[in-house]
Amino acid sequence: MLGSRRIRKSVLGSLVVLAALVVTAACSSSGAEPKAVTTTTATPTGPTLLTFAVYGPPQVITAYTKIAADFSAEHPDTVVNVRPYDSAQQAEEALAKEQAAGDPPDAFLTSLDQVPSLVQAKAVRRLDELLGARHVDFGDGFQRDALQAFSSDNALQCMPVDVSPLVVYYNTDLISLAGLTGPGQRPITADSGWNVDEFAAAARQATRGGIRGVYVAPDLDQVAPFVWSAGGQVVDDLEKPTTLTLSDTASASGLEKLLEVVRDPHITFNQAQLARRSALQRFKSGSLAMMLGYRNLTPELRSQVNLRFDVMPLPKVGTRATSGESSGLCLSSASEHPEKTADFLAYAVSDDAMALLAGTGYVVPTNLDVENSEAFLQTDEMPASASVFTSTIRAIHAEPHVVTWDSVATSTANLLSGLFYDPVIDPLEDRLKAIDAASAPLFTPVPTASPSPGAPSSSPSSSPPSPAG
Repeated sequence: MLGSRRIRKSVLGSLVVLAALVVTAACSSSGAEPKAVTTTTATPTGPTLLTFAVYGPPQVITAYTKIAADFSAEHPDTVVNVRPYDSAQQAEEALAKEQAAGDPPDAFLTSLDQVPSLVQAKAVRRLDELLGARHVDFGDGFQRDALQAFSSDNALQCMPVDVSPLVVYYNTDLISLAGLTGPGQRPITADSGWNVDEFAAAARQATRGGIRGVYVAPDLDQVAPFVWSAGGQVVDDLEKPTTLTLSDTASASGLEKLLEVVRDPHITFNQAQLARRSALQRFKSGSLAMMLGYRNLTPELRSQVNLRFDVMPLPKVGTRATSGESSGLCLSSASEHPEKTADFLAYAVSDDAMALLAGTGYVVPTNLDVENSEAFLQTDEMPASASVFTSTIRAIHAEPHVVTWDSVATSTANLLSGLFYDPVIDPLEDRLKAIDAASAPLFTPVPTASPSPGAPSSSPSSSPPSPAG
């Protein structure tokens, strides 16, 4: 493109010089006033180039690349150039640099966590009107909860493409759901789900020799569903949180039920054992019966020889609840081609495009037709109960999507780890109050320095950092 610009400037400059020479020659050959010379330059024509930044494993990148190529084949006047990144973090860092340089991609994939920062920075263009004009069926064609999650200020800010609930992966050679209930008792199935006591019974059923029954990570992502299920809340205000609320009565009751399971040394590995071999390594080798994970864990487990697994919803303390991971496609507010970019985004969430993504095994599509199709269910592959991923989407509870949430979650993980592994945690109420108190300062953005023009010193500013995408 830079070469094309230089060529066009060179041609234009040559024509201007040529016109000047013609006028000069006319003046020299005759004393008459020179006649006006009209020159025309041909406007170069060619396809519009759009840039599209995506991230993920190679299979997902390949799917997005094919989507871009198929769109370009159907729209010869537009070429979509894919910028691939290995991880969301790499994509976010690259986007931040490109935005600072004034050259962001026309469209990009981002996680739900990043949307508030992007909206605050006015880095994205609302999509509801643009996609609505292109007949994208918001009413019945896509997961309503996902659409709401990517909306703010009464507008759809980015278009959700993937939404995965946290589920329980379990080894079907170690756990028999039918063996957990006696005659006349309600059978435990993927559709009916299970409670925490039945979950613990499954862990005990699997434990023998060097095998342990269950692992739950001591972090807010995996702990929060037990709080929500018991009727509690993780923070005091979802929109403007100021502290965690794990010590509230309902929240504490949910945590207490979880701790009864994860603190049982007979069915769980200790910290030293997990430091030697991770929970994922142990699950893949068959020495761990259950662990929690998202849809993107499925392809890795499928590649493990001799591992047979399925999925179940998270166990209930009271009502069904889970965490979720979601990503969506955004249109940069700096794009010089918003209409054509919107054309591409509408194509990227079509049935054919979303089926390509679902076929990778990493994605739970928000497109409802694809979600219920063989492209996603993949009934000839594990897990047999893939419908658990779609049936529990409605149980996803929102975490606070604020710029400080990552630091809160990271710092809290160390304190939660103490709850899981310290020999004594009584009284639990005091430990939970201490975690809540420690979280409060983390919800306040750290003041950043704003340099004064012409001066090396800086003044404090409470503005949040630039969005990372």
